[in-house]
Amino acid sequence: MDISPYDAIVVGSGATGGIAALTLAEKGVKVLVIEAGPKIKRLEASNYEPRSTFQRLSGVLTKKHANQCQHPGYWKNNPDLYSNELKHPYDFPKKKPFLWTQGKQYGGRSLTWGGITLRLSSEDFHPAKKDGFGPNWPISYEELSPHYDFIENFCGIYGRKDDIKEVPNGKYIGEIPLTENENDFGSKVKSKLNYPFIQSRGFDRNSSVKEKKWPKSSSVGSSLKKALDTGNVQIISNYLVESFEINKITELASKLTIVNLENGHKEVLDCDLILLCASTISTLRILLNSEYKSNSSGFKDNSGKLGKYLMDHISICRFFSVPKNNSDKPLDNPPNLSGAGSFFIPFGSNLPEIDDINFHRGYGIWGAIDRLGIPKFLQKDQNKSIGFLIAHGEVLPREKNSVSLSKKTDEWGIPIPFIEFEWSENELNMAKHMENTIRKSIKAANGEIKNIDELMNIPLGSFFTKNLIALSDSPPPPGYYIHEVGGAPMGINEENSVVDKFNRLWRCKNVLVLDGACWPTSSWQSPTLTMMALSRRACLNIKKT
Repeated sequence: MDISPYDAIVVGSGATGGIAALTLAEKGVKVLVIEAGPKIKRLEASNYEPRSTFQRLSGVLTKKHANQCQHPGYWKNNPDLYSNELKHPYDFPKKKPFLWTQGKQYGGRSLTWGGITLRLSSEDFHPAKKDGFGPNWPISYEELSPHYDFIENFCGIYGRKDDIKEVPNGKYIGEIPLTENENDFGSKVKSKLNYPFIQSRGFDRNSSVKEKKWPKSSSVGSSLKKALDTGNVQIISNYLVESFEINKITELASKLTIVNLENGHKEVLDCDLILLCASTISTLRILLNSEYKSNSSGFKDNSGKLGKYLMDHISICRFFSVPKNNSDKPLDNPPNLSGAGSFFIPFGSNLPEIDDINFHRGYGIWGAIDRLGIPKFLQKDQNKSIGFLIAHGEVLPREKNSVSLSKKTDEWGIPIPFIEFEWSENELNMAKHMENTIRKSIKAANGEIKNIDELMNIPLGSFFTKNLIALSDSPPPPGYYIHEVGGAPMGINEENSVVDKFNRLWRCKNVLVLDGACWPTSSWQSPTLTMMALSRRACLNIKKT
């Protein structure tokens, strides 16, 4: 393996890994990025039909994508961007399913990211002040705000300043126009129900769109690309990080074990600084493998919280139809569904009192109309427009929701993650409230909730849809929304947290946890923008030696 001298190792090349590599490289730090997957070309990441559909069918039948195929994003993206679950397995109790989406390639899951960039609010950083449940963040919105500014300016985020405290304004380069039916929907839910309604904020497209250049929603089209251009970053692919060891005298990490996925050979790298950006569950796997319980040269977690308090967003999805506007005309270029090309009903904890609120925290509702790209010949009623609403809500941190190491190993002899997670009564009560709010919203817009097979003529429809949990009446299992966070929470002391306010392990200060694993609470907004801002903040705090 040909590696030049380096000062820091970044594990993972996705959204947080790209920002970490860029921030350090611009400080003059020599960075080695380790990626578990291969480098792919831009056009290889695009969605090609009908080839992609046949590949998805193969992924389902071979069980290569048995869990990941449950997410709607799988059916619009190139299925090659989803990891082979047979090679990268995980385990969970049979009665507590968890759907884990993995992306092992340059750019990681940033290649399939929906690209929504809502900021957390001031209240989201200190939720326990309001309801007394669980921890608060050890940082404030004001501390993270300048890093939100940087990420938004750097990436080129679209949005509109709506002055709603539940989703603070950001730095935007313009707006993606709403469709006529979306504007009509928004005016009706505001006037009839007094619900908040905003244009969504985020990117205008993702990697499923066929273009020559990588989109800025991907790290390979933004942060990682610029990091490599500095000349201070090198990257090695197809290497899985197993664990790190510490020097018992200094209590600092000194060795990192990696596995060549092509030949199975293990190698040990010297390290002065490790930044874990592998995605929440992959990072927890590395930490658990590196803990003293698993490794005599490992670090000690004095809080007892490592691997515990895993969170995700609970969600409810409903499709619906509304009468087409009289002014609707066929468009030469139908609008894309994207992070900015959509809308939100952003309640947060300021929820409508349509019935008893018998749960803690809040939720928001994402939606779009006329953006699903459904060919005209597949749509059953040409006089109707098709839309969807997806509510996603905050999940409380609970000790029983956890990641541990299974007794089973992968083909390289590394213990696989065992994920135990189920919705509590709090989340299930929230889901009922979500359902009622969605129904009221659609009714106010003169719409009608319908099953997807009532809206579309789906070839092989029963085969594809009969087992899709997104189409069931109950909330999908944890993991479905791909917003898992927690397991190595940050806090104010080592008795109640795994990392400090600058993302460093308390007893191993040269290892930083920069992805979603460091979150003490989940809030309800899409987490990636906040993860990137946290990553930059932590890296700017590192002193170059």
